Amino acid sequence: LKVKSITGSGATAVGQLEYADVSGGITMADQWRITSNVATSNSISYLTSGWERVDGSGQGTLTGSGGMTESGGIFTFPSTGIYLVEWQGYFEDTGSSATITTQVHVTTDNNSYNRRATSINHISDISSYTYGFVSTQTLVDVTNTTNVKVKLAVSSEGSVALDSSSSENRNCATFIRLGDT
Repeated sequence: LKVKSITGSGATAVGQLEYADVSGGITMADQWRITSNVATSNSISYLTSGWERVDGSGQGTLTGSGGMTESGGIFTFPSTGIYLVEWQGYFEDTGSSATITTQVHVTTDNNSYNRRATSINHISDISSYTYGFVSTQTLVDVTNTTNVKVKLAVSSEGSVALDSSSSENRNCATFIRLGDT
């Protein structure tokens, strides 16, 4: 859109006003899930294996310019930018648990990880199968794709398993690039 002049009420604007193309929108949206149960008895568990990109009928990802990569539970971003990272956990009581958590840990030096998001819930031992859900999220400023990475964790106080599926998102990590850093 170019405006060369504006007239009205005796006012005139001289010059051009050009608008940049703002049709870019979100350029990356990716989801991963855990495909094998993880016991979390009284400890923190970093999720280092069993990850797969979602692939069920009707599910999709936006990874044309590169999606997330995962190795040993460490997720690497495809490009710099501000990312929304959301991690949801679906837990099954195998005893009882006072608390269950989902956690996002971030490194900015490709070495030391710091917890940057935690959410907490609890599961009461009501019957042989009792379930709980926890979701947490954070924005990650990826200024360098070699150094800024994330890993995800869960924890519990008691006998709990992170329940899994290879056909639906019971446990799911979502990564969305929102814009430039």
